[in-house]
Amino acid sequence: MGASAALAGSLLAPVAPAAGAAGESYLAPVDRITPAQGCVRLTPGINGVKVAMVQRRLGMPASSWETMDAATVAAVKRFQSRHGLTADGVVGLRTWAALRLGRSFCLDRYQARVALPLEATAPQRREQLIEHALRYRGNEYVWGGAGVRRVDCSGLVLQALSSAGLDPQPISVDAHVLPDYRTSLELYEHPQLKRLALSERRRGDLLFWRSDDTGRVSHVAIFLGRGRVVEAVSAVDRVRVARISTVRPGKTVMPTVVRPFPRNLSAD
Repeated sequence: MGASAALAGSLLAPVAPAAGAAGESYLAPVDRITPAQGCVRLTPGINGVKVAMVQRRLGMPASSWETMDAATVAAVKRFQSRHGLTADGVVGLRTWAALRLGRSFCLDRYQARVALPLEATAPQRREQLIEHALRYRGNEYVWGGAGVRRVDCSGLVLQALSSAGLDPQPISVDAHVLPDYRTSLELYEHPQLKRLALSERRRGDLLFWRSDDTGRVSHVAIFLGRGRVVEAVSAVDRVRVARISTVRPGKTVMPTVVRPFPRNLSAD
């Protein structure tokens, strides 16, 4: 079984929920995030920071999407042929070592540590969520990224949620790099995250945008209040603070927000 198939087949069940109002059930805060498997072999379709590193090492255009597409696979095969490796276009441990990238093959295990105790209040968690996301401001956008420095829109949110103590399994950094997996959509549809109308948004909520072409959720940001969000955006290739009203070409804001830390799950 390939790495992507193994990961897809081994995603964990959601963590234990907490009871909300009127019988609703939401994810409870945790003091430890489910460890990531990481060490993903770069097979066709895999995305993320490791792919970006390989592409740059092979001299591919800076405009390349950070995915193991046909051009990237072909470039890897050429490199493997020149270095006496099996020319299968897959980046495993041997090819990674030959590329001399200077980083561990398992760097994709990174997850932010939970920064708060279990007794932290919902407002404290929302502020931690925002504080952690803002640490990425100005950092590079990488498709499928959820790393220490480089992220995409939902990778940014995943790391901020981890720091604030939410583990939205089966959504994970492992699933985030898989072909055709859309973490923003999975967050929007997670059955144990509280949804409210966009008009009820408040600081720390997750806002979503859909693609005008497909109608599917394709972007997520964290609401800061006063009409602003922190988000990772491919169009500017950076993590930025922007207004909700800022034009995002081909995208429309969704009428529903997600509140990761509802007030009724804590003592505030």
